[in-house]
Amino acid sequence: MEIDDCNRGGPREMEQDMTAQYFLPLATYPDSSSGLIISNAVTFAGYYSAHLHACALTVAIPHIPNAWSSLLLDTPKMIEHAEILSRDRAATLVSAATNLAASAEVELSCRTVKTTLPLLHDKAATEARFFDLAILECIADVPDTRIVSEAIIFGSGRPAIIFPNKALAGPIDHLVIAWDGSRAAARAVNDAKPFIRKAKRVSVLSLTGEKPLPEPSGAHLAEILVASGVNASATVARFTSSSIGQIIQQTALELSADMLVMGGFGHSRLRDFVLGGATDGVLHEPLLPVLMTH
Repeated sequence: MEIDDCNRGGPREMEQDMTAQYFLPLATYPDSSSGLIISNAVTFAGYYSAHLHACALTVAIPHIPNAWSSLLLDTPKMIEHAEILSRDRAATLVSAATNLAASAEVELSCRTVKTTLPLLHDKAATEARFFDLAILECIADVPDTRIVSEAIIFGSGRPAIIFPNKALAGPIDHLVIAWDGSRAAARAVNDAKPFIRKAKRVSVLSLTGEKPLPEPSGAHLAEILVASGVNASATVARFTSSSIGQIIQQTALELSADMLVMGGFGHSRLRDFVLGGATDGVLHEPLLPVLMTH
């Protein structure tokens, strides 16, 4: 593995509160991260006075032995082209992040990490473990963005914020918590504390008719948040036959939410990884910024 480092910004004075460290993985092959996620990450880090760490993931493709490559179509040149494309995209993405961060006066560290293609997603999850939060994108027609997101959400042990590819980051004034009383939901609320503290309003959303849920569960969480000094209230929506992930997001949008907070559900079954219905629905098509944690 090869690592190149570049840092911008000098030493800062020690502050009473720790500076949040946000992680932005940048894919370069086979698909490239979008310019919008870089813009959103810089803007979001600026709102919360966080230090942004951009990591461009370049690929190394194993070379095929001569005995095999002679039977294929100029394999060495194809491999060389793919690796050059990956490096060029990394340089472009890092340059864009550097320029945007400089304009927004956001502290940025950038690095390029080289790894093999089969280990790309695991490498992204490993890198995310060092930071407070990962900033991700999920684009419906770019499957690799979802694979990277799943790897980080379920493999990093850190929360992640997923931005839709059509939305611009803004202040999180109204935050909606999708609450079902589960361990994952409780973990998500804890991981969202920095945003809950700064939000002007928090709504605790519970769905009825989807699974057994103690009636006062959402109201009780709202009461605890109010006791902590948060402007919080509970609300209930009815589950229908539509995708639960879509219902939660649509309800959050109807409440004029700026961000949705929810737990991520998934478990291994033989060699496959099976996602919960709400998690799968959100990752298939995020409609608003979603903080998800597992």
